[in-house]
Amino acid sequence: MNVFYCIEDVLSRAVAQRLILECCPAGTSSQELGKVYGGFGYIKKNLSKFHNLAQRSPVLIITDLDNAECPPSLRKNWLDSAKIREPLPDNMLFCIARTEIESWLLADTVGIGSFLKVSAARLRPDIEMTVLNAKEYLVELAKASSNAGIRNDLTPSARSDAATGVNYNYSLSNFVSTSWRPHDAAENSVSLNRAITKLSLLMP
Repeated sequence: MNVFYCIEDVLSRAVAQRLILECCPAGTSSQELGKVYGGFGYIKKNLSKFHNLAQRSPVLIITDLDNAECPPSLRKNWLDSAKIREPLPDNMLFCIARTEIESWLLADTVGIGSFLKVSAARLRPDIEMTVLNAKEYLVELAKASSNAGIRNDLTPSARSDAATGVNYNYSLSNFVSTSWRPHDAAENSVSLNRAITKLSLLMP
């Protein structure tokens, strides 16, 4: 079985690949649709194409909720724009990370705490429902890290206008590939749990 996937950014790519590896039958391959890492625009624009592809192959779509009111309203808005009617094909897995893909990483409180080298007291298992900007929250946690490498990789320098450090995506993608525990994280994230459930139901 081959699972096509489409995502917003580099970090989401690592998450998609890990979820497919973790949740799908052994031997499942994956293939990225497009390589446009500038947010949700490419996904929304091509949703009808992905819908057609899902008639014959599994398609995993991961996007951030960001500032949308709620996952159902974002889903309806996108499907209406693409003139797609519910229900979606079983092979079309439209997954919305609430509120950002970083929320799914932070939901693995033990794993992310060990990676960031921060006190467990700083971590919030209710991240999905209480933190509106997960990326900003993760960067603030990294600033409190006891590991200089983590601070240098994930946080911007004092002279930078960037929101994250220069190695933010590389460092977190490596964490996702090697140490992130999706099933444990799903216990603290309804949106991740839904994504895992959908992937686990795919059959070759």
